[in-house]
Amino acid sequence: MNIEPTKIKIKCSCSGCNNQSSYTIVNKKFVFDGNFYLCEDCLKQLYSMMGKILIPKSPQPIYKKRSKDE
Repeated sequence: MNIEPTKIKIKCSCSGCNNQSSYTIVNKKFVFDGNFYLCEDCLKQLYSMMGKILIPKSPQPIYKKRSKDE
């Protein structure tokens, strides 16, 4: 699954949005057109909603701190 700039003129796939799509979520697993077209405003709304649900984990340190017992 990739997010790519839209190469064709097509309406945003979100219900009630009549803007022209700027980005396409491409899914190559579908036989038919499984692409999801989003305008820039809907993509920003989707990003902010996903940020509320998915919390990124902090990266693991390269080195581990030694404890005082060692």
